[in-house]
Amino acid sequence: IYNDLAVFVGTDLGEKVDAIGNNNVIIIGFMTHMCVTFTAQGAFLRGNHATVVADACATRALQTSVSEVSALNLHSSALATINDLYAVVVPSAAELSD
Repeated sequence: IYNDLAVFVGTDLGEKVDAIGNNNVIIIGFMTHMCVTFTAQGAFLRGNHATVVADACATRALQTSVSEVSALNLHSSALATINDLYAVVVPSAAELSD
């Protein structure tokens, strides 16, 4: 259980990943625009090679002072941000290689 936007903050997950000697991490979860994005960023900053599984992530619509941003648009935008620098984004788990 973690209490931050990224699972590498305030947990021992980084040490566990390091202990097994695997530099690759697969990220899935809810709130693509928050927790998934910041976890991918955290993995990148630690030097891990992260992969985000797009259809195993989701988010919710957000209301702004101007309009509502649909969940699909927010999810897609977050995945684009992640894929731009922090991680590889694959459409589904079927796209993962061994």
